[in-house]
Amino acid sequence: MKRKITTLMILGISINLANASKITDMIQKQTGQVTTILQEQQMSQDSNLKLLTLKDNSSGYKVLAVTNSQESIFLPITQAFFTSNDKDRELVVQEFGSITNYNMTFKTQAAVKKEIAKLPQDYIVSLKGKTSKKVFYIISDPLCPHCQEELKHLDERLKQGDVKMIPVGWMGAESANKVAELYEKMKNLKTDSEKIALLKKVYDKNYKAPTAKNATLTKVQEVVRSLMGKGKAEGTPYIIEEDL
Repeated sequence: MKRKITTLMILGISINLANASKITDMIQKQTGQVTTILQEQQMSQDSNLKLLTLKDNSSGYKVLAVTNSQESIFLPITQAFFTSNDKDRELVVQEFGSITNYNMTFKTQAAVKKEIAKLPQDYIVSLKGKTSKKVFYIISDPLCPHCQEELKHLDERLKQGDVKMIPVGWMGAESANKVAELYEKMKNLKTDSEKIALLKKVYDKNYKAPTAKNATLTKVQEVVRSLMGKGKAEGTPYIIEEDL
């Protein structure tokens, strides 16, 4: 994380504030950072607490924080957040995940989306969500442990919006063979449940895909060249979350 955001994340301030804008004034006074409050949400467990999403106007990074109704405290949230309230936990996990994805991708997502738009639809696994308020673009490698873990949370993504998953064979020959199998078989599947079942099969760390045809492997390599590298996706999973 950048130095400015690190400064913001360690702030724990108890000070009388008139309203939420005073929080940004206080941050600017103590750190020199100009920030904007993007969203304010009430927490369920304690009506005295609110969840804030802020953006550093200089770096573009976002941060999640808690304040009280008097706005006399400012407590940035890290990954280590605990609460006995299920609704609050779900809210914080969802918002923290969204902000983490944004901070990892916002500088490159325009370039990546431009390349995604050029891809044949056979290379994109399109899944319909329970709502169409969001769309998640997920660049994912079947051999990547974090990508395998991300796939376990696919149902949670689909509760929030549609998913467009782009498998990439970025991690060597075995990875390329797995993605080639997805390219060959996915285009013949009719339902989302069939597509998800195939993803789970291929992403299983114990599954070994057959050696792919050279023509299909060439397609896999072309997608890697299009999406991966400096100024584009430099790691996986690479997730763009877009409000519709």
